[in-house]
Amino acid sequence: MATTMRDKPEIEYLDGRPYPKVSPKLSHGLVQIALATAIKACAGDRGFVVSEVRFDPGAIAGTKKTEFVPDVAFLSRERREQLTGKGREKPPVSPELAVEVRSPSDDLRYLAKKIARYLATGSVLALDVDPKTRRIIAHAADGMREYLAGDRFTHRALPWLQFDVDLIFAELDQI
Repeated sequence: MATTMRDKPEIEYLDGRPYPKVSPKLSHGLVQIALATAIKACAGDRGFVVSEVRFDPGAIAGTKKTEFVPDVAFLSRERREQLTGKGREKPPVSPELAVEVRSPSDDLRYLAKKIARYLATGSVLALDVDPKTRRIIAHAADGMREYLAGDRFTHRALPWLQFDVDLIFAELDQI
């Protein structure tokens, strides 16, 4: 008898409390890939742009279990080189850039807490991306800034990261 392997639903944790990841839809996936592509083009050889990788900032913060799986993340080469063993695959830090693409059923209170925790545990920039309204909200230590259609994304927290907001949402017009 053949055994079928199935992935369990992805679970994130904040202070020990589990939060199931929302099952993404087509628009979410298109925006996620567009963001990863834009970030990779801007990052060059500065580090690694990854999708759906588990980060464990609770390991260093000394809090209850806190693990996040950002839709897209950037981890610099310098930060990764400081990691050893299993931490090189499941970093015990937050990425410098964490990107969360909204789905219609997202819990916005949880999203706000998660963004705050990213920033408190090493992220210099966290992006809240809403495909429905086609806006990007950048969160950093100095506050938040909103980017809309027609804007050019630039932020002093990561000066190398620059792209046209319209590029991120362009494929949504085709579905």
